[in-house]
Amino acid sequence: MGTLKLKLKQGRPCLGAWVLTSSPDATEILALAGFDFVLLDHEHGQGSIETAIAQLRSLKGSDCAGLLRVPSNDPIYIKRALDAGVEGIMVPNVSSAEDARKAIAACHYPPDGMRGAFAGMRAMKYGFDGGYHGAVADRLVVALQIENAAAIARIPEIASVPGSDVLFIGPRDLSASLGKLNRFDDAAVKEAIAQAETAILKTGKVLGSTAASPAVAKAMAQRRYGFLIAGSDAVLLAQAASGAVREFRS
Repeated sequence: MGTLKLKLKQGRPCLGAWVLTSSPDATEILALAGFDFVLLDHEHGQGSIETAIAQLRSLKGSDCAGLLRVPSNDPIYIKRALDAGVEGIMVPNVSSAEDARKAIAACHYPPDGMRGAFAGMRAMKYGFDGGYHGAVADRLVVALQIENAAAIARIPEIASVPGSDVLFIGPRDLSASLGKLNRFDDAAVKEAIAQAETAILKTGKVLGSTAASPAVAKAMAQRRYGFLIAGSDAVLLAQAASGAVREFRS
C-alpha cells in the first residue's frame, strides 16, 4: 500500500501543500520540508502533464507523495495524469453520485472502473513494473471535492460510490455558491461548512479541506480532519519574501 494511503487508513492526519507553479525545484523544496504530500494544481495552477512528470521526479528520495488536481471531471485528463505516475487524483466540484461514479471509474481499471490500460507508460516504470495494473488501486488516493451548497445534501450518496478515499471541502467555491465569496466568517458559510464536516465524518471517508495556516490546520486535525492543505509554493514564497522585506524596512 502507498505510504500516503496507509497513513490515511491509519487515521493519521496528513499535511500537504498546493503546487501552483510548474517548478520542480519548488516541488522538491516542499517535499524536503516534510509535507506528507504535494498537490500539483492543474485546475488553477500553471502546470501541464509534461511539467508534472518533472515535478514527480523531484520527489524521488523523499517520503512526500505527488498528487494532482485535474482541471475538471475529465476521464481523459485523469488517465493521462495517472499514466504519468501520480499517487493520487483530486477531482473538483463533485456534486452528485453520478459525478462521483464518473470520476472514480476514470481512476480504476475494469471491472472496478473504465481506465484505459496500456503498457510502457511512466506509471509502470516504462514496462519494468509488470505488476502495476493489479497493484495500483492499493496505492492510489482518490479525493473528491465538495464545493457547492447543493452537494452538501448529497454527501451520503456521493460517499456511497465505492472507490474514493477523501471528501474534500472547498470553502472558497462553497462560499461563492452561497453568494458570499470569501466571507468565511459569515454565519451561513460557517453553517454550510459545519454541515459538510458532519456529513463527511458520518460516511467514514477521510475529511479534507484547506487551512489558512499551519496553526489552523493543527486545530482542524483535532476536529478529525485527516487530509489538510496549508499553503502553496507561491503563497509560502510570497509570505516569506514579504516578511523578509518588512523586517529589513523596519
